[in-house]
Amino acid sequence: MAEAFAALNIAANIAQFVDYAKQLISSSKEIYSSLDGARDEYKALKVIIEDIKTANDELHPRSSPSPSTDEVRFRKLAAECEPLADKLLAILKDLEVASDARFRRLQTMRQTIRGAAKKKDVQDLQRRLVAIDVKLHEAATILLQKKHYNGITSAINTLTQTNERLKMNTNLALEEMRLDLVRTLERQEHRVKKEQQTRIENLFEELRKLANAGQEMTQQQAILRTLLFEEMEQRQETIQDAHKATLDWMFKPDKEKFVEWLEAERGIYWVRGKAGSGKSTLMKYICNHETTLKTLRRWAGTKQLFTASFFFWNSGYPMQKSQIGLLRSLLYQVLRACPALIMEVCPSKLLMEPWKRTELFEVLEKVSKQATLPAKFCFFVDGLDEYEGDDEDIIALLQDLASSPSVKICVSSRPWNAFLDAFDDSGWKLVLEDLTRNDMCEYVQTMLAQNEIYRKMSMEDPRCKTLIPQIAQKAQGVWLWVYLVVRDLLRDLKGGEEFPLLQRRLDSFPNELEKYFENIISRIDKIHREETARIFLVAVTVIQPLPIFYLHCLAAEIIDKDYAIHMDIEQTSAGDVIRTKKKWKKLLNSRCRDLLEADGLCDRDDLPCLDGKVNFLHRTVSDFLRSNYLEELRSRAGEEFDARSSLCKIIIALSKVSADMIGQRNSGNYSENIPAFDLVDEMLLYAKDYERTEALSMTVLLDELDRVNTIRAGGAGNHGHWTNNRKAGIPEYDRCTFLALTVQMGLRRYVREKLESNKMLIAHKRGRPLLDYACRPVMDSRLLSQLGKDNVLDPRMVCLLLEYGSDPNQRVEIYSEGTIWRLFIIGCDAQKRGPVRSSTQIDMWYEIIELMIDHGANPDANVQTVKDHDGYDDQKRVVMMTIQPMLESIFGTDRAARLASRMKEVAQRNRPPPSLLRRLLGWT
Repeated sequence: MAEAFAALNIAANIAQFVDYAKQLISSSKEIYSSLDGARDEYKALKVIIEDIKTANDELHPRSSPSPSTDEVRFRKLAAECEPLADKLLAILKDLEVASDARFRRLQTMRQTIRGAAKKKDVQDLQRRLVAIDVKLHEAATILLQKKHYNGITSAINTLTQTNERLKMNTNLALEEMRLDLVRTLERQEHRVKKEQQTRIENLFEELRKLANAGQEMTQQQAILRTLLFEEMEQRQETIQDAHKATLDWMFKPDKEKFVEWLEAERGIYWVRGKAGSGKSTLMKYICNHETTLKTLRRWAGTKQLFTASFFFWNSGYPMQKSQIGLLRSLLYQVLRACPALIMEVCPSKLLMEPWKRTELFEVLEKVSKQATLPAKFCFFVDGLDEYEGDDEDIIALLQDLASSPSVKICVSSRPWNAFLDAFDDSGWKLVLEDLTRNDMCEYVQTMLAQNEIYRKMSMEDPRCKTLIPQIAQKAQGVWLWVYLVVRDLLRDLKGGEEFPLLQRRLDSFPNELEKYFENIISRIDKIHREETARIFLVAVTVIQPLPIFYLHCLAAEIIDKDYAIHMDIEQTSAGDVIRTKKKWKKLLNSRCRDLLEADGLCDRDDLPCLDGKVNFLHRTVSDFLRSNYLEELRSRAGEEFDARSSLCKIIIALSKVSADMIGQRNSGNYSENIPAFDLVDEMLLYAKDYERTEALSMTVLLDELDRVNTIRAGGAGNHGHWTNNRKAGIPEYDRCTFLALTVQMGLRRYVREKLESNKMLIAHKRGRPLLDYACRPVMDSRLLSQLGKDNVLDPRMVCLLLEYGSDPNQRVEIYSEGTIWRLFIIGCDAQKRGPVRSSTQIDMWYEIIELMIDHGANPDANVQTVKDHDGYDDQKRVVMMTIQPMLESIFGTDRAARLASRMKEVAQRNRPPPSLLRRLLGWT
């Protein structure tokens, strides 16, 4: 798609170059005798030729494996232009008269004489330019034929399809692009038929505009794709809809000022509520309600209105409970609505992935500071209390966004102190549990009235009707409590129970949800208690939502604690997977009652192992288990059971299942037999946390993971170890190993055990030394990036490797001039000049540099850095400098001086003793 636009662009640039170069040659005397002379012409010509090179790069054979005849023709013409441009640039530079020359007239005369001497060179340039002009004219004549516009038409159609998938607000621009193409074709085709020798500059100028518009939209779409993630709208879909005839009070003018806020200039509206009070249901209801949109349109006035929502979910995927997930979701929804902002607020991002938290903050800050946004936005952000991070951070972000007159935000949360401090003094708020009693009565009345048994019983015994206000009274505004009570009462009715027992049942329900959950667990059959406890422990530990297939593996661990090691590598059939998932959907109820629920995907016959998830009934269940019931669960699960170890075993078991049954693929995999790296990274995270708190080793399980994936990757080709089958954060050139991966992840216990058993592993590692992985732990990992755990330094890992013989002065073979020591300092300097770094990170750099100095880092090493160039082109130039100035730049004068002093002490300590002769002569 992009190649078609690039071909147009390069043709237009060549036409501009030829025309401009001819003008320069014909007016060379005026150019070099003018005040600014060749300087301005030099810069202008250089810009044109750089545009040609850039467009030609976009038509590189690797990006277009089967180039069209037009593309090949334009590549050749571009290649012919480059040496001509270099020669013309050299002549211009040679003819330049310095603006500050003391004897300017004399200098001009001399340059005139030199210009006459270059007459032959100029004539040769002129001849070659005419030849290119003829070829370009021929190419244009062919290009103007309708059949050669198919590539551009196809590219526009592809843009349109992508635009529909991304829901970009660019339909009018695409239609205008299509009309421009038709108009250009008709106009220029008529002109060429009528005047075969007409110059083609106008044609190429129109084509340039079309190409630029197409390339810009291609870039916009590419950037938007980097912001998308699968689970962006998944949480909202799982929230129950509001019951009919409830929540309508939200839009009454005299209620809670919500409608008034919708029409107000800007600000944040806070929906406050206790756990289980129905905040998410209310947010889902109001963000899609017709009255909300109608009122907001009045606020937007003549501008376009866009609404967006994000629902935090602390039991969901990392992107559903992280700040990165919120930032990406909001930014995506803003930029798809206003695509013209994309290149303005994130011009340097382009196709790089994944987004970092600091980058997202910076771009959203730019958006919020736009003086006049071309549209107005209303965001609905649910569950701020479910966000995994600092409450103050998320509050500050939302307040910054809401400071824009074009942005307003409605948020919901529990009444935690941070949110009370930020929002409680505002007039834009409501306390949900104070407003829902009538809705609860309505809900209970409807649910019971639908039951035939209840209708008959209430006619015979009027006392039954007293249950409805009792339930609403006892609920104290907590919808989850109402839902659970009504569900149990309906079960009793189905069992033929009468009013006295229904009343006792209602009286027996604890008013507090936590006690209710404890009561449910106590009623689970004792024979299932161990298995139940293990399921709950895994559910509260797992990083991503729990696939129901995991429960099958958990059951196997009760029979054989080392089942994952003893399993054979096998091809699991789709039928086995389907039967297993359906079986465990039934067993889940007997093990966990209704506290854990299986989603609808568990019933599908066409989905693999990892589809079909187990979710908590409500967030309050997971909170209760973590805060109040964890020790009880651990005692029931057995002394040897650890959820982290169990999850590692499950992932090993999955690695022995065929890849198509796992159902995940990583971009960059060379072999479909290799499990998704998300699973590998997830296991390494569990292993790292286990190492941190337990004395036992995970070496056996980690080695088994390496062994199985090595076997699976047997057909991976020439990429060496299986860890090379994904795109690396730093080029590895197929030199990565599993040990290197564990170094980057910070698995110190495992690394120590492997080095202890084979001290030559450090010396045998080729390409990147292990120490370089510890100093620059850059990994291309979707999961780690979402969790904010990518590129995390660990000075203790650096210390470990140095103790086992790593040399900071060792050359990193994949870099021509780099040692570990040099590359680390260059990296620190580059990061320090980038986004603001925390003092903690800078302290880590300092600690690592101290460690490397103590282990012999070369104090006299020179490092590369970038300085401004002094020439015409304003480019950067690479220079060499000593270590000390860079340390001052990174740490400041005082700390850099301390490091310098440390280097001298280490150098003196490591200096060899003087020879006996020197000591006898007193030359010490």
